Amino acid sequence: MSAPAPSAPVPLGKNRNFRLLWSANALSTLGSQAGFIAVPLLVLSLTGSVTAFGLVMFIESAVAVTAGIPAGILVDRLDRRKVMLACDVLRAAVSAVFVIALTTGHASMPLIIGVSAVTGILSSPFGPAAGAVLRTVVPPEQLVSAYSVNQARNSAITLAGPLIGAALYGVWPVLPFLVDGVSFLASAACVLFLRAPRSPRPEAPARRPRLRSDLVTGLRFIRTSPFLRYSVVNAAMMGFALSAVVITLISLHARGGAAPMSTGVLISVSGAGNLLGAVLAPRLNRLFSPRRLVLGVCWSTALLVPAMTLSDALWWTLALIGVSSIATPAANIALSAAVTHTVPDHLQGRVQTTCALLPALIGPLGPLAAGLLTDRASASLSLLVFGFLLVALAFFSTFGRGLHHIPDLRRRPEARPESPVPVARTPKPVRS
Repeated sequence: MSAPAPSAPVPLGKNRNFRLLWSANALSTLGSQAGFIAVPLLVLSLTGSVTAFGLVMFIESAVAVTAGIPAGILVDRLDRRKVMLACDVLRAAVSAVFVIALTTGHASMPLIIGVSAVTGILSSPFGPAAGAVLRTVVPPEQLVSAYSVNQARNSAITLAGPLIGAALYGVWPVLPFLVDGVSFLASAACVLFLRAPRSPRPEAPARRPRLRSDLVTGLRFIRTSPFLRYSVVNAAMMGFALSAVVITLISLHARGGAAPMSTGVLISVSGAGNLLGAVLAPRLNRLFSPRRLVLGVCWSTALLVPAMTLSDALWWTLALIGVSSIATPAANIALSAAVTHTVPDHLQGRVQTTCALLPALIGPLGPLAAGLLTDRASASLSLLVFGFLLVALAFFSTFGRGLHHIPDLRRRPEARPESPVPVARTPKPVRS
């Protein structure tokens, strides 16, 4: 007697847990974006110094990177839903303290730096926890669609959030930060009603691993998988090169006498392209294998960046940025879904934060390198140098073995893997 055919998964739009998780992320991100644009305005009004704002951003980024790995351990050891809930409630409390200080006229640079640092620490576990929960509320064959919806959400919020924050700041400088705090409470309400099923975890060891061992568990797991190693290299090199290209283009058109609005147009076209790309991503991921999508984006980006040196005209730059922005989300979504599917549930937090660590460390160096090249040579040379790096990545992607191991989620898997994609030798077991 043949086995019954597996039932079709519930559509994402009717998946209650996915809707709540999506809403929690949307509310939290929208408030953060509104507050993000208001911070430099507030710092400038208090100090008149751009350097002071740079210091705030540096400290927040440094704290977030430093807290990343311990946050991954926390996510894997505790209930992910409770971790998200605690992050939201505590961030709302920090926002409330900041709003009270602003309202009573006690805002200061030490307070702004302290609030930014604490918020960075509290935000570190939220993303990995949400990513791990997504894996439990969405079946493998719907991961690509789920990441596409999330990418579209983030692109739309990135476009609208800063505009909302600036408008609110114009009405009353406290409003963006008040909205930020309320958004955390609204996100917490969504998480509170979330019912994420518990995934089976391996039996607990007789003695909990030492913290030092836990800190490198994610790295050890990544080393066993060619695909995960590739995904880290791809994210780091893409982030480094593309952030440098953005700074180079802004400098190129600013020095060429373009209106200040040109910078906003460049960023808006990129955001609009990402939004359109996220909408098209599910169809592209159905038509093409993940490997072909990633290779297509690597090679197209590698060719489009040097092509920007052919003309200084704004329309030419906008056209190339638009094409590149539309193509990128499909590959990013394919990679993100494949990583989430590849990593076993009990290692989600540690592996996700470890995967993000190298890009977080290298990415900020891109604008610095672009500034040095542009100031000491030319914007065209800067574009060619970073274009060469992207060509090197495209060759590495084509001829390396990492992408050959990327799982194709178009084929409905029978079960989620609990070990990396098989390689020639059996990897050593990873302790949880």
